[in-house]
Amino acid sequence: MRAAVLIVSLALLMLQPVQADELKMIISGKAVHIGANDLNENNYGLGLQYEIEAYKRWIPVITLASFKDSNDNTSSYIGAGVKHRFPRSRWADSLNVDVGAIALAMKRPDYNDDAPFLGALPFVSFSNDWAGVNITYVPQMEETAYPFWYFQFSFKLAEF
Repeated sequence: MRAAVLIVSLALLMLQPVQADELKMIISGKAVHIGANDLNENNYGLGLQYEIEAYKRWIPVITLASFKDSNDNTSSYIGAGVKHRFPRSRWADSLNVDVGAIALAMKRPDYNDDAPFLGALPFVSFSNDWAGVNITYVPQMEETAYPFWYFQFSFKLAEF
């Protein structure tokens, strides 16, 4: 009898939606500049993203990455933010759609004499349980720069 109760209890626990912290690997990939055609749009690099257990669909995020920027320099950042997960629908039961903002400190050799500077950016993410795409809009920050859309891919490394 105890074995049956244990098996049924475990089965019921497995049916419950589980929310847990996740560590993801970020692969930086592509920048699509608006109004420019002479910049490096292959912004490859690596990073990590840590998502903290959701509280009523609000998910705190901590991220860091280093990548080759649009001027072929290595840029690095660390940031924290929050995203809102919209409810899944019947037609896309395994697709997460998140909208958020991230505040960050970034270093770029060709900006601010390589000293860290602060920024805040909006983003949207489309993901399933193991992979996703982050899309960030970066506005024009100085007169000689162009606004652009920035694409990253994420892959779940661990769940806690």
